[in-house]
Amino acid sequence: MLQKIRKTIKDFELVQRGDRILVALSGGPDSVALLHLLCRLRPEIHLSLVALYINHQIRPREARKEEAFCRRLCDQLGVELRIVTVRIPDIAKKEKKGIEEAARDFRYRTFESLALQEGCDKIALGHHTDDQVETILFRILRGTGKPGLVGIPVSRGRIIRPLYEVTRREILSYLGSQHLEYCVDQSNLKSEYKRNYIRNHLLVEIRRHLNPAVDSALLNLSETASDEERYLNGVMRKALRRTARWTIGGKIELDLVRFCSYDKWIRRRLLRYCLAESLPLMLAPDKVVVDRLDRFSFSSGRSISLPGGVSATRVGTRLVVHRREFLRYSTPLALGRSCRAEPLSVSFYSRLAGYSGDRLEKDRQPSQVLLDRRKVELPLTARSIRPGDRFGPLGMRGTKKVGDYLTDRKVDRVYRDEIPVVCDKLGIVWLVGFEIADRVKIDSTTKEVVRIELRKHRKAWPEAL
Repeated sequence: MLQKIRKTIKDFELVQRGDRILVALSGGPDSVALLHLLCRLRPEIHLSLVALYINHQIRPREARKEEAFCRRLCDQLGVELRIVTVRIPDIAKKEKKGIEEAARDFRYRTFESLALQEGCDKIALGHHTDDQVETILFRILRGTGKPGLVGIPVSRGRIIRPLYEVTRREILSYLGSQHLEYCVDQSNLKSEYKRNYIRNHLLVEIRRHLNPAVDSALLNLSETASDEERYLNGVMRKALRRTARWTIGGKIELDLVRFCSYDKWIRRRLLRYCLAESLPLMLAPDKVVVDRLDRFSFSSGRSISLPGGVSATRVGTRLVVHRREFLRYSTPLALGRSCRAEPLSVSFYSRLAGYSGDRLEKDRQPSQVLLDRRKVELPLTARSIRPGDRFGPLGMRGTKKVGDYLTDRKVDRVYRDEIPVVCDKLGIVWLVGFEIADRVKIDSTTKEVVRIELRKHRKAWPEAL
């Protein structure tokens, strides 16, 4: 078993030497085996481990026992344990989701946020071969397309699945050989949950009456689909590079002229990718939504609202796929330092510099400005535009609403939340990419300036889609 996990980690490059790994621990057999195996590999790969138990408050009595068990196990193995308690039924009601879906979405959000907080390089989950079989069959029954046949990926982003090539029977055998206890989740026996019905009834009946080797058949189907998907994704990535680009605020722009010239299967894949990047974690776009957006691309409509808080907006010959909420951010700018303005893909670098008047025209650029140091009331902050913001553009007496200024410049509203303003104590000194405030302009008496430079970070398209 250890050799098998070691090979999976090596073959798929799941872990790097010295990685800190967040291990999802439920107390069940899969997660207990995963944590124990990673502990055995810990000195070999110099791993640092931290475990996470999430109490969903669905089965309070059982959860208390599981939590106590996870504490004892982590103490025995010398692993740090983090515990998160949440009332999933309340979240499900608020988000209008089923219990299973709400719990799954919360888990993945928590994995990512805690991994970031703990400085973890990877998030290890206990999915194994039987989970892959159940997932593929579940997707077939729901009417999946070919991408859905690929099943659960061995890794995606920070998430890794070291038990990917191990069966449930092998896990139980390993636990027995190591004399390891584990918790049994009684809810896994309830057939009202779809996954449980597939695991406990449907696959059992298929093995008994239709095909004893159904597991191998489904895994072979998945492997074939994976090979084809790798090729098709290579074709799609080329189309993506030619057709789409990221904005600094994380929106995706599609060149509609080029997009509409593609065959429907390429268009669907492009749209599915754009939607998947914009949707909340673990929410996948379905065929109905993709086809609806494809039809909209050929229409003359201005905007369309889609499930999951996503919209698509036509701006000239571009289609912008984006989240509906307005980006809000605020970043202090320290002189002499580069400051990243999250969630935008930009940094600001500001510093003091001497000044001679003959450099004014040469230094005047959309991404770089010079402000008279005497007229700037430090400190500086880069933030999102707020309702009612006003400033006095260079050469103008009085002030003007930022929104009106951008309307005059024909800047579409869909982009305005990713246009920062740089402010001092008195207000806006630079509407980034457009104009500085007249009150901080350089004149014939200027001896020292504040130089502010905007640096954009290019977001690359992924190697695998």
